[in-house]
Amino acid sequence: MIRTADLLPLWALWSGAGIALLILVPALLSYRWQALREERTAQHLFAGGVVVLSLLWSLQAGILHGLSFHVLGVTAATLMMGWRLALLALLLVHVVLVITGKLWWGALGYSFLLGGALPVLFSYGFYLLVHNRLLHNPFVYILVAGFINAGVTHAFSDLLQGGALWWLEVHSPQLIWHDYLRYLPMMMFPEGVVNGMFITGMVVFHSRWLSTFDEDSYFR
Repeated sequence: MIRTADLLPLWALWSGAGIALLILVPALLSYRWQALREERTAQHLFAGGVVVLSLLWSLQAGILHGLSFHVLGVTAATLMMGWRLALLALLLVHVVLVITGKLWWGALGYSFLLGGALPVLFSYGFYLLVHNRLLHNPFVYILVAGFINAGVTHAFSDLLQGGALWWLEVHSPQLIWHDYLRYLPMMMFPEGVVNGMFITGMVVFHSRWLSTFDEDSYFR
C-alpha cells in the first residue's frame, strides 16, 4: 500500500483517480438502488462484506514500498454482490484503509483503480466467460468461477500493480520480480482457497444470496 506522498508522480495519482471515477460513477448510477433499500438481508450482507474485506486488506505484508501481499476477496464479493456493489464495497474498504493510516489519502483513487475496480471487472469478466462457455453446474461454478477465478484475479491485480510501478520507474523490473512477483503462486492458492470455501458455503446453504448464481439454471 502507498503510505507516503513521495512514491508516485502527481499526474499518475490524478489519472488513476479520474479513470476510477469513470468506472465507478456509471456503475453506481445504473444500479437498482430501490431493490437494495427494500431488501434488509442484502443490506446486512453488503455491510458485513465491507467489514470482512477491510479486515483482510488490513492484514497485509510486503517488502517493496507500494506493493503488499494480502487476501483480496474480490471474487467472492463480486459473485455475491454483483460487480456494481463490489466496486462500492472495495471503495469503502480503501476509505477504511485511509482512516486507519494504512493508505495515504492522496493515493485513494489510484489504489482503488488498480487494487479494486480493475480486479472486480476482471473477475466478473472471468465469471461471464465461465457462465457462457462452460456447463451450468454447481461444481463448475465453485471450482472455476470461484476458486480458479480468485487465484487468477489475484495474479492479475499483482501484475497490474507491479507493472504500473515499473512503468512509472518507481522500482526496477528485477526488484519487482525478486521481491514481489516470484512469490505470486504462493498467494494465488490461498486466495483461491479462501474465496472458494466462501462460495462453496454460500452455494450449499444460501445460494439465493449469490447474485450470480441462478438455482433454476444450476440445479435443473
